[in-house]
Amino acid sequence: MSSAQATPRKRKERSGEGATSARKGKGRGPPTPNPPLVPFPTPPSSRHRSKVERPEFFEQSTDDITPPSTPSSKAPQLPPHLQTLLTLHHAFNLALSLHIATHPPILPPHPPTATKVQLPNLTNFLALRETVERTSGRRFGLPELGRLAWTWSWDGESLPSERTVSARKKEEEENPFLVSSEQPSCDTLALVGLSYLITPTRTMDPHTGRRVYTHGLGIELELRPGETRQMLHNGAEGGIGNKGQGGGMGAVGRWNVGGEAREDVVRQRLEKWVELNGGWEPPAKTDLPTPTSSNSERCTIPPIPLLPLPPLPSSTLLPAANLFSSATQSSPGLASLPKENPSTKGAATAGLADPFVLDDKKDAKGKVVRPGSVEERRQAMMDRIKARSSSSKQALPTLGSAIRPGMRLPMSTAEQQEALKRRSTLSRLESVAEGVWMMFSAPSPGPSTLPTPPRGRRKAIPLSEAAEVIVKSSKTPISTAEAQTSLQMLTKLCPFFLTLKTVARQEWIEMPLAVAACPPSPGTDFTSTMSAVGAAPGSPTRSPGRALGGPASPGRVRRVGGLREVRERIRRELES
Repeated sequence: MSSAQATPRKRKERSGEGATSARKGKGRGPPTPNPPLVPFPTPPSSRHRSKVERPEFFEQSTDDITPPSTPSSKAPQLPPHLQTLLTLHHAFNLALSLHIATHPPILPPHPPTATKVQLPNLTNFLALRETVERTSGRRFGLPELGRLAWTWSWDGESLPSERTVSARKKEEEENPFLVSSEQPSCDTLALVGLSYLITPTRTMDPHTGRRVYTHGLGIELELRPGETRQMLHNGAEGGIGNKGQGGGMGAVGRWNVGGEAREDVVRQRLEKWVELNGGWEPPAKTDLPTPTSSNSERCTIPPIPLLPLPPLPSSTLLPAANLFSSATQSSPGLASLPKENPSTKGAATAGLADPFVLDDKKDAKGKVVRPGSVEERRQAMMDRIKARSSSSKQALPTLGSAIRPGMRLPMSTAEQQEALKRRSTLSRLESVAEGVWMMFSAPSPGPSTLPTPPRGRRKAIPLSEAAEVIVKSSKTPISTAEAQTSLQMLTKLCPFFLTLKTVARQEWIEMPLAVAACPPSPGTDFTSTMSAVGAAPGSPTRSPGRALGGPASPGRVRRVGGLREVRERIRRELES
């Protein structure tokens, strides 16, 4: 073997020349892990997000990107009441878009050449009101909806002048066949503006659960030629027996995308409104106001007018809707109000009165009384007291002249309850009387060989035992106390039928023997009836034909003290 050949031991020594002495010993340190620990590789620079090359989409100009929904800082600031209206429009558009996204609409049938289609009543005011109020943090009622509708339908160019309104009213007065423009007709019960649609509808009130009339909210879509197609019931296309319009989701998507553009249009119209009314400068930012430095001047920009919404049946309106409809309609008492001097007030537009300015009223003493103030309520209360005292001072009729035969004095609450309890007892007294009669007329137990079973098994029965029998045999559930009360009332009302006796401090009820022996039907004892009628002398006024007719029929014989007499007595008590 050549000396130049390296053994494995020599190869190990050569490769381990640079190793430390601690690595060679077994007990001098921890063992080397297998595989050895290798530090985590450093990620390349291309893995950092900051170093990633942006796609060409972001390198393009940002002119085509949709601007944010928040208004730009360069836009002029609006007055507070107009800014609130813009916030409500933004929240209304978001709520309506959310409803359309969760409830996709179906396009109604329309001709192929149609460029616009209306989708009414996608939702309603009651269902959307809470969402709009939560989103905007403002109140959203029918007045706010009317102001938004006026803004949507306004051209944004000029104000409705008094001359235009007066000329239109004069034309309507001269032409009686012209439909009034103030109140929409039954054929045009829809308000369309800025692709929003308001129509009357009926829905379920979420609070009361009753059907009420409210305002439906929908949209108006713009269609492209050939964008929609008719769908048959089996899913195929055709023109007969269609169940709706296929497609159209592109139009709905374009409407959702145009929300920002509609908001810009509303903002432009509000800015134009401020410009047409003389402009408005926001107040300068100063220190916190003090009682001596606070500025109480109101905004000179009038609020947006109210557009009359489609009329609803007044019988099913909600209280808020009734209040709004009564406020928008003209009342007959407005014609008698004094007209303002045009010289003292500038040329104002029609229907643009400031709702925050209240006309002060003066009472007889010259004191200013504001509507809804404490003085007005106190004056109204004094008027009611005077009217009540004057009516009480009138001559009262005497007691004898006031009470006529058949009239009753007003009863107190306790008396009314007692009378109601007595009538309730009287109503079940007939069945109680029948049960008592059955107890006294029941045959004796055991077999009997006589042709007629003996009657009147018992002459007296304890009141408690009779009450238990009445409770068990009653058609309606009653208590033992009520049964005893019924028996006591029966003894007082019909003493000829039932009497109450007290023997050894125990109450017993007793039925006369003649009543107990009386048959239940008047026609049973026919012999005694014939003898009684034959022994009676004839009346001189009786007709001969009737005398020859023989004795009276069994149905006309009246048993004194029987159940028939008890029923008649109970009926008279109930009618009295």
